[in-house]
Amino acid sequence: MENTEKISDKRLNVGGSISYIITLVLYLLALIAAELLTTYVNKIWGLSLHTIILFALLVNASLVESTDFANLLRSLMPIPIIRVVGLSIPMMQIQPLYWFPIVAIPLFAASIVLMRNQGLSLKDVGLTLKGSAKLQVLIAATGFLSGIIEFFILKPAPLIEQFTPALLIGAFFILLISTGLAEELLFRGILQNNVTKTFGAAFGLIYTSLVFTTMHIGWIYFADLVFVFSVAMFYGYCLIKTKSIVGITVAHGISNSMLFLVMPFVNLAAFSLF
Repeated sequence: MENTEKISDKRLNVGGSISYIITLVLYLLALIAAELLTTYVNKIWGLSLHTIILFALLVNASLVESTDFANLLRSLMPIPIIRVVGLSIPMMQIQPLYWFPIVAIPLFAASIVLMRNQGLSLKDVGLTLKGSAKLQVLIAATGFLSGIIEFFILKPAPLIEQFTPALLIGAFFILLISTGLAEELLFRGILQNNVTKTFGAAFGLIYTSLVFTTMHIGWIYFADLVFVFSVAMFYGYCLIKTKSIVGITVAHGISNSMLFLVMPFVNLAAFSLF
């Protein structure tokens, strides 16, 4: 009789896990739909769907029985917030470089709230130099290559008017904090760790990478989505192996600096030679 009860409980747990996975997949599809609407159809419709997703996550998190899954759903909430804030910025007369810290402010605020509510320490979210410092430096150095590769996919305009040391250093720290730290803290430090805690490392790595890639649909190029997914998988794997987001945070900041600050001028200089 006891064995029968254990088997029944196990089946119930498996069934609950499947329903939770389906829920996560539906939220991922909703985010993809919102990004496609924003990029290809109508920004207002995209903004509306992101708002609906935000409230759905809020209500869903308050109703589920599993504390771990509720925390996971709350970890997804800052993602539609990123887009709601980001879609409002172009309406203002703000230089593109300063979009990043404006979006990062609510992102940091949301991450801090999540950390406090879930009892997460700096070590829990990977803000630690755990493991080999040399390995973290090597991970950080990959940002140079990834930034160069992505530049030749996107060919963006520079975010600074002139290639001077002062502007370059200032812009680098803006991107390092606003994209590197803000995004890695949320996506890898909080979201991936929460998904991993609930469903395991493999699912956590793939799901977080897909969500991260979804937020790049606005760049239009499919090749960039493939590239971003590959980089996200690499960053997530580094987190699994090192339990730290320090190296990938710096790599992320360097990558965006190469993409938006350095390579546009390098490309322009090379083009002017021919």
